[in-house]
Amino acid sequence: MRKFTEGLVFAALMAGVLTGCASGNDKAGKAGKADTAEAAGKAAGKSESSKSAAPAATASTESGRGSGTRVGEAGSACELPVSFETAEGWTAKAMSAVDSEFLGELTHHKSLKGACELDTKERVISRMLVWTGPATDSSARHVLDVFMTEEGEYLVESKYQDLKVGGLPAVEVVYKLNSPKLKENREQRALALSTPKGVVVVQLRGFDTAEHRQILPVYELAKKTVSGPSVAAN
Repeated sequence: MRKFTEGLVFAALMAGVLTGCASGNDKAGKAGKADTAEAAGKAAGKSESSKSAAPAATASTESGRGSGTRVGEAGSACELPVSFETAEGWTAKAMSAVDSEFLGELTHHKSLKGACELDTKERVISRMLVWTGPATDSSARHVLDVFMTEEGEYLVESKYQDLKVGGLPAVEVVYKLNSPKLKENREQRALALSTPKGVVVVQLRGFDTAEHRQILPVYELAKKTVSGPSVAAN
């Protein structure tokens, strides 16, 4: 049976348990569905344990203090078209081709590939994902529009904003996904950049809106410390 990274357990929970996106995915096959169910079950159990034992985010997660470690540079845990600083207590792990493909099947994000996952041992469900793609003439807004379209019927609200990130033009979206299992619309967000070295989408998810906002400082730190090549015209 396929071995899952902790990040893919998170993806299984988000896509399978909360929205049901992966339940009808015939391409994954029966074995893939069995793996997904097992991973989601484990993640759900861990989630309940985590929520009951530590309902509030830890100090390092809330503060978003930098660790001094950059992700994305050559020789770093994940080599990306841009680089940014990780938060204290958070680590980055590059995703294998197999894990990236499986994540795409679960989330239906096929326009880009999962490249890096950032997490903290202090919380089970908290994750920030980095998706990448080859360099393109398309604007960051177009890249993000396609990415958001892949959220499908569960996307209920989205608000875009053009901004500068590390002196580079970028586009950010704050959106909500309907979660029938939680009986709420979960807040999420993503940031897109298009550079000569490739496109990047940094996505911050979370078990629910409350957790998403608790780990928001980690995302804001990454956004504040982004650096990289000049991006394509936006």
